[in-house]
Amino acid sequence: MQLRLKLLLLSTLPILLALGSVAVTARHQTLKLAQQERELVEAAYLHSKETELRQYVQLAQSALARIAADEADAAERQRQALALLARMQFGKDGYFFVYDREGNVLLDARHMGLSGVDLCDPGDPRSEAPANLILARAREGGGMVRYPWQKPSSRLTVPKLAYVTTMPGWEWVIGTGLYLDDVQETLRHIDRAAQENIGGTQRRIYAIAALCIVLIGLAGLALNLSDHRVSSAKLRRLAQRVVHSQEEERVRVARELHDGVVQVLVSSKFLLETAQVQWTGRAAPVPREMLDQGLARLNDALLEIRRVSHGLRPALLDDLGLAPALALMVQEVKEQGTFDVRFVLRGPAGPLPTSHGTALFRIAQEALTNARMHAGASRVEVALRFTRWRVSLSVRDDGRGFDMQRVQRDGQGGIGLRNMRERIEGLGGRFAIASGRGGTRILAVLDRRAEEATAGYPGFEPSQVPA
Repeated sequence: MQLRLKLLLLSTLPILLALGSVAVTARHQTLKLAQQERELVEAAYLHSKETELRQYVQLAQSALARIAADEADAAERQRQALALLARMQFGKDGYFFVYDREGNVLLDARHMGLSGVDLCDPGDPRSEAPANLILARAREGGGMVRYPWQKPSSRLTVPKLAYVTTMPGWEWVIGTGLYLDDVQETLRHIDRAAQENIGGTQRRIYAIAALCIVLIGLAGLALNLSDHRVSSAKLRRLAQRVVHSQEEERVRVARELHDGVVQVLVSSKFLLETAQVQWTGRAAPVPREMLDQGLARLNDALLEIRRVSHGLRPALLDDLGLAPALALMVQEVKEQGTFDVRFVLRGPAGPLPTSHGTALFRIAQEALTNARMHAGASRVEVALRFTRWRVSLSVRDDGRGFDMQRVQRDGQGGIGLRNMRERIEGLGGRFAIASGRGGTRILAVLDRRAEEATAGYPGFEPSQVPA
C-alpha cells in the first residue's frame, strides 16, 4: 500500500469513526429525550383525564345526592336518577354507566338514546373481563380502571380510562370513562418527530462526513501536487549538483595530471632525449647523472599517478578496509604540513559493506578538505569508532567554524555538506554537524549489518557527538 493512501486512510478513518460515534450518540440521546418527553406527555394527559373524570363523577354524585334527598318513592327516585344520568353526556363519546350491588347493568344504551354504545355487562362473555375490573375496583373503594373498549364514534377498539365509585345509600356503582386514542396519537406524533429529528441529524452528519472526505481529498491532491513540484525541483538541483560535482572532479583530475604527472613526464622525456642525443653522437660518454635524473623523474611520475589514483579511490579501502585507508589519508595530509592531524581508532575494526566504507571515507576526505581550505584549522582529529552493531566517524577541527543557518538557507553554497548528509541518510544512517567559534564537529553513524543498511539510527541529536 502506498504511503499517500495510508496517510489518506489514517486521516479519513478517524473522522469517519468520530462522526459515526456522534451519529450513534445523537440517535441514542434523541431517542432517550423522546422517550422522556413521551412519558411526560402521557403522564400529563393521563393526569388531566383523571382529573376530568373525577369532576364528572363528582358532578353526577352531587346530582344524585339531591334526588336521593327527595321524599318521593325510592323506586321513583332511582328512575329519576337513571334518567338524569342518561342525559348527562359529554363530548361525542362520553356517558355514564351504573351497576347495582349484584353487578347488573342499570343504565344501558336504550336509556341513553345512543346507538352503537355497548355497556360492560358481567353476563356477556365479550365484556365480562372489563365489567369485573370495574366492579372489583368499586368494591375496593373506587378509582381508575383501564381497559380496551369500542369507541362509539369510530367503532374502533381503543384504550379507555374509566373512573368508578359507589353511591352511598343505594349501593350503586357509578362511573364514566374517556378514550385514550388521542393520547396514543399524540405519543405517535412524538415518536414520528423523534425519528424525523434522528433522520435529519444523520443526514447532516453524513453530509459533514462527505464534505470532510472531499476536503481531505482536495488537501491530499494539493499536497501531492506541491510535493511533486518540490520533488521535481529537488531532482533538478540534484542533477545539477551531480553534473557540477562531475565537472569539478574532472577539473581536479585534469589539473593534477597537468600540473604534476605531465610536468614530470615532460622533464623526464627531455632528460632522456638529451641522453639519447649524446649517446648517438658518441661525442662524449653519456653522463650517469643524467640517466639517474631521468629515472628519478619517472619514479616521481609514478608516485604522482599513484597519488591521483589514491585520491579517486584508495586501493587500501578495498584491500584492507576503512581504518587503514583513513590512516593512510591522514598520514598523507599530515605530511603536507598544512595542519596537525591525527587518526584515532576506537574499538576493534570489523568488516563493513562496500557502500558504507566508501561513504565514510568520502566524508572524511571532504571534511579534511574543508578544514584545509575554509576553516583555517591548526588541529584536526579523525575518529573511527566500531561497536557491535554500528560504526561512527567523527571529524573535529579547531577552526573558525561557520554559520549553520546561513549555510542551510543558501541554496548555492554548502554543496559538500549536503552531499555528505545525502550519502549517509541515503544508507539509512544519521548525519550531524555542530559548528561554532570552537570549531566544527561532523558525525556520521551507520549500521554495520549489510542487510539492515537502510535501518535508521534513532535518538541521535547534534549535541550527542561523542568526545
